[in-house]
Amino acid sequence: MSARLPDAVADAMARFAVAAPVTIRPQRADDGGRLAEFVRALSPASRYQRFHAVISDLSSPLLARLTRITPPREQALLATLATGGREIVLGEARYGEADDAIDARDVALAVDDAWQGAGIGSRMLRELMRYAQRAGVRRLTGDVLAANAPMLALARRFGFRQRRHRTDARLVRVERTLDDVDWTLEVPT
Repeated sequence: MSARLPDAVADAMARFAVAAPVTIRPQRADDGGRLAEFVRALSPASRYQRFHAVISDLSSPLLARLTRITPPREQALLATLATGGREIVLGEARYGEADDAIDARDVALAVDDAWQGAGIGSRMLRELMRYAQRAGVRRLTGDVLAANAPMLALARRFGFRQRRHRTDARLVRVERTLDDVDWTLEVPT
């Protein structure tokens, strides 16, 4: 039996997300099963947008890599909801070491399809930026599929600059320095 909410319930809760007790928390070592279930439940389009590849499930090596977090070099956050005595993952956001700069971290984010547009991505990105800033990270970067308009809009609202990717025409590079974030002001949701 799946731990996912039935579509009708998930849709109704997404419409009333303000009242939903969604928790944003650091990923733990025992979250592997929840993370794998989350990725399996994403639509094929959402999995492609997150991983830039066609996958239906996380391979064992990829799942191990995603659950083996070493703060402060990398961080992973989960948006979760307790339902029926279980905790289900509604979203994941993470940063990890960037290939092209020692002062930057690559960022990735995904939200359960039924919960997209409910503000979870904004909450997770805001918290991830705070974690990164406290860890001394100077910049967050990410590669977003050019067709992923919602993610590009979210990045823009959070002050990420956007430019063409230098080697892949399918991608847009987003980048945000963290030393000028004023946390006394409300970050957009």
